[in-house]
Amino acid sequence: MNYIKVGKRTFSRVSVGNFKSGINTSTDQSVMPLNVAADCYNFDFTSGALKGTDGFTATTQSADSVWTANLNGEQYLMYCFKGEIYYKKGAEAPSKLSGIKLTGVPKAIGYRLYGEDVVLICSPTDNMVVWNGTDDAYYVNSSPLITSMALHYERMFVTTSDEPDTLWFSDDLDPTNWNTEMSEGGFIELADDRGKLIRAVEFLNYVYIFRERGISRLTAYANQSEFLVSHLFVTGGRIYPESIALCGDRVIFASSDGIFEFDGLNTRRILTNLDGALKPDESCVAAYHDGKYYLALKAQFTSDDGFATEYVNNALLVYGDSGYTLMRGYDITALHSGGSVLYAVIGGKINELKGKCELNKRWTVPFTDLGSGRVKLVHELYLDTKTDIVLTVKVDETTKSVVVKGKNTTSRINVNLKGRKVGIVIESSSPDPLISRPQLSYCYAAG
Repeated sequence: MNYIKVGKRTFSRVSVGNFKSGINTSTDQSVMPLNVAADCYNFDFTSGALKGTDGFTATTQSADSVWTANLNGEQYLMYCFKGEIYYKKGAEAPSKLSGIKLTGVPKAIGYRLYGEDVVLICSPTDNMVVWNGTDDAYYVNSSPLITSMALHYERMFVTTSDEPDTLWFSDDLDPTNWNTEMSEGGFIELADDRGKLIRAVEFLNYVYIFRERGISRLTAYANQSEFLVSHLFVTGGRIYPESIALCGDRVIFASSDGIFEFDGLNTRRILTNLDGALKPDESCVAAYHDGKYYLALKAQFTSDDGFATEYVNNALLVYGDSGYTLMRGYDITALHSGGSVLYAVIGGKINELKGKCELNKRWTVPFTDLGSGRVKLVHELYLDTKTDIVLTVKVDETTKSVVVKGKNTTSRINVNLKGRKVGIVIESSSPDPLISRPQLSYCYAAG
């Protein structure tokens, strides 16, 4: 803290410092340091300055879900809309799979079946669909009603909608053969207090079975008579199936108890500083893309700020080794990483993550008494900004908002408000802001 003499008054100048400490919504603002945000969205603060984040750009395709498939050496973008399956290569116009009509929202996985690439399309209410990119797609009428699938040692292991306590597995080398014979397919029933089976994940040479309230592990290397199940984790909260994503050397998922990392043996909570904001539920969806975990979910912010009040998911958490950001304003209902492109279904349209976020951005400095309950005269604010921003200062119940023009030198903003508690809000509508070094000068006053 610096002290500056102006006439007969001595002003204290306190610095917010850098923004790298991020957000804390689980601690009361009155005891938080100034460099931690009480609320923040659409700013990337991982460098210590406030910058813009990547944003989504809409395509013309309407969809309920989206995925990619590699067939015959080419990548296809595939999606489902109102039960119809569409596919396209590059800039080509979309085509529809004839003879296929689904009643549920599908998932898909690639496989090399009998020497050719195919995509296996499954939904909770439909039999499996197989397509090789050339011939007509067909149904596998003997398949279970699949909610998730994992390929492990050439078998497909699946959870199902009609038998949620049972893990099904296909024949070796043939995920279209579900005959329950010792030499073909079969099932394992898991009925215990960990709840229904919600997701199967191939990880570290095991099949991990995510349950409503826990995680089990299947060892399945050889003959099915030697399969072994062990139980690793149990929680009182509920795990949400579409939040589960394999992220390199770990699996990340959301539950009603928070966000968790799982390394194959141990589970730990992460991002507990965001507990006051993140409100995951059954609608949340996730994907792992370019080294980051993307989780679309519900979040609670301090105000509406002109964003939609009706939504499926109003926030996107982006978490990686370099830190996290929290985005707001994209109502994402499906996510898929297609190699170099992250696809999202927003408002019923396929979007791609590219370019900068054009949505409004906010950083809220905690509303605090600066360590003393005495009355203060908040004199001035200083900061550096390369683009125009709106700066709002709240002193007790009085607020003052100023448009600060972007420039290459430090901006000085007159405040001259008196009170015991001070809060600051920084807002930007620029896609490429750069804001740093905010400082506040004040002195103690009578009253």
